[in-house]
Amino acid sequence: MPMRRHIPRASRKLGAEGRETEQRLVARISDLELRLQMLEARLRSTAAETHPKPVAATAPPQAQARKPRQPRRRPRCPGCMLELPEGKHGDACVWCGFRFEAVGRTFR
Repeated sequence: MPMRRHIPRASRKLGAEGRETEQRLVARISDLELRLQMLEARLRSTAAETHPKPVAATAPPQAQARKPRQPRRRPRCPGCMLELPEGKHGDACVWCGFRFEAVGRTFR
């Protein structure tokens, strides 16, 4: 079922000549939209053929094989397992109050 376009009230008052002009304009607009879609598709395919992925072309072979660096693990409280804040650590966890001397140096 074809979609009916909304015809503004002003164009309803137009005669047969006005409706005919409007129909020609609507047909021309739809043709232009179709041409635009076809041009966009052709541009995408041409760009994919002529320009390979830039990362593969510019990166040396060693850099491609290298794994990304893992961030350094931060120490966690053995009581609540939350990460301890940066800086000097006191005698107890700032989050739960766990006393670090209870486990010695094994958690750091």
